[in-house]
Amino acid sequence: MKVHEYQGKEIFRQYGIPTPSGMPAFSVEEALQAYDELKTETVVVKAQIHAGGRGKGGGVKLAHNRQEVESLAKDMLGMTLVTHQTGPKGKEVQRLLIESGADISKEFYAAITLDRGKEMDVFMVSLEGGVDIEKVASETPEKIVKVWVDPLLGMSSYQARKLAFGLELNGDAFKQACSIFMKMYKCYRSTDASLVEINPLILTNDGSVIDLDA
Repeated sequence: MKVHEYQGKEIFRQYGIPTPSGMPAFSVEEALQAYDELKTETVVVKAQIHAGGRGKGGGVKLAHNRQEVESLAKDMLGMTLVTHQTGPKGKEVQRLLIESGADISKEFYAAITLDRGKEMDVFMVSLEGGVDIEKVASETPEKIVKVWVDPLLGMSSYQARKLAFGLELNGDAFKQACSIFMKMYKCYRSTDASLVEINPLILTNDGSVIDLDA
């Protein structure tokens, strides 16, 4: 079972993983209600489909006021969004996520899945966040830092630190990233997930590390 971004973030919040405030919307009226309740001037209107690459396909856009939210919601709801993961037929957008904007300093990639060859979980991070990780893996695999976790032993703090070092973080951001990685692994195991992915995980201009996509 795949989950939409807004559902993934609801799960992440249960495990204490920081995410921006946001609300799902299934109509233009619900999108406007979400904007009013978020009480922030700039929001991101995100199409919710089971595929990556939504931004490149026109499914992730900034809105700076209520009128722009209304216009974008009308455009996106019902549109056919085509990305590199949907195939040429694309997928119809039936729901949106209205989310508070974030001041992005850096974008990272973080994910956990099962390495069947080693019979261990593999936790991967990369400085190349916000892009197609498949492209990074094929063209510049050295940019992906990996640690393998024995599911019987669980993830250790030194493994989380290795991942945070791989993202060249320091200070409070380093500590926040380590905490997020430990919580991600707990989420991965507790929910019996086959994949937990954050792309991008971001460093904000004020030095905070948060999950921008799920």
